[in-house]
Amino acid sequence: MALVKQLGISGRDYYESLYASELGLEAEWLLRSSSFKVDSIEALLARRSIHPQTIMELGCGTGGVIQECRRRGLARRYIGVDYSPDAINYLRTNAPEVEAIQADINSPDFSMEEAVDVVVLTHVIEHLDDPHEFLAVTLQKLKFKYMLAEVPLDDLLAGRLKNLVKDRRINTTGHVQFFTPSSFEHLLTTHGLKILDRRRYVPIHSLETIRFLQAKDKLSSLGVSRKIASSVLASAFYPIWARLYYSHYALLCSRADTASGDTVVTASH
Repeated sequence: MALVKQLGISGRDYYESLYASELGLEAEWLLRSSSFKVDSIEALLARRSIHPQTIMELGCGTGGVIQECRRRGLARRYIGVDYSPDAINYLRTNAPEVEAIQADINSPDFSMEEAVDVVVLTHVIEHLDDPHEFLAVTLQKLKFKYMLAEVPLDDLLAGRLKNLVKDRRINTTGHVQFFTPSSFEHLLTTHGLKILDRRRYVPIHSLETIRFLQAKDKLSSLGVSRKIASSVLASAFYPIWARLYYSHYALLCSRADTASGDTVVTASH
């Protein structure tokens, strides 16, 4: 059975337990799901004609996303930062071309002296107990030109209805924060970031990946059937599903005081 985050457990502690108990399986899952996230990174950078020299991913875990960025050649230099020694050691062993740094991005002591072109925060902010503090303290100390941040949209109509039946803070994803597009945008713009572009999409997993999740999370036959049905329904009713049920939301940002003249672009998948 998948590890369940209970009330009172932080997103960090949840992942610490996850890496300790199933590091290899979690690494494979992060790698399998990375293509959707890097599709957003690649598309948003391309639409703004941004060709970074350095991409730094904060909260990189075992490195699925930063490895996929490297595989696609999106930059020349790649840096991954995560608090977990287990995750960073895995990244160092399996992707020595990526500069792996073990550090707690939530700590007020965390900083990077050198400037980077793009900071990536993909499916990290929803795991932070206090994203406002992170954005106000940690992010302000970093030197970067652009930031790409993506979160799942768990606060849509369907998510709110499900929360009436079961407390969504108890979950198998380690989510602590729950967003709509407007609440996520408000969070970032409140802390001096200007939104340049956005992408919203529904991740639809293959049958092979669903079978992998069956083994990883020890899903019942009913659980597998539900995931297959969700994929079919998401494909058939994509716009409605993305708006009311579930989707991912990626934003390309720059610092507001250095983004004059930029035009905001709105686009979906």
